[in-house]
Amino acid sequence: MNKIGERVRRVRLSQAMTVKQLALAAGVSVSYIYAIEAGVRGSNVTKLRRIALALGVPLSILLGEGQGD
Repeated sequence: MNKIGERVRRVRLSQAMTVKQLALAAGVSVSYIYAIEAGVRGSNVTKLRRIALALGVPLSILLGEGQGD
């Protein structure tokens, strides 16, 4: 799992959101969310922005800006 995938998963779970719910809210496929969280697929900023919006967090949280990692 890569750091972005870890952050997506951590935020999703903290909100008791399923992968299916997140995928639907972000307008991406369930397999895309699984792949991002597993770190087997790269992500693009447009889709990450939609995921962040669906999670209700700033994109910078998913990117780890200001977190020193």
